[in-house]
Amino acid sequence: MGEELPQPDGSLPEEPTGTQMVLAAVGGVMAAKLATRLVTYVWRSFTGEDVPKVHQQASTAKKVTWLAVAGIVSGSARQIVRDWIKPVTTGPA
Repeated sequence: MGEELPQPDGSLPEEPTGTQMVLAAVGGVMAAKLATRLVTYVWRSFTGEDVPKVHQQASTAKKVTWLAVAGIVSGSARQIVRDWIKPVTTGPA
């Protein structure tokens, strides 16, 4: 690459170690699984019914809502854990 550009706080980015990369991957998967289980529990608590399955008779809006909520929560959890374990470097994450 080229010259390392400073982060917004003025520090230079650190290169992640191999251990950090492995832990970030494993931690991200575990966080996504845990977040999906948690959002499933909350869905069941609020709606009183199971999450909609693809082949199940349910409204399209309910299926889209479930996919959006589950995707946002699990993706956010994975990214938060990844950034917590592995330092942010230059460029997109």
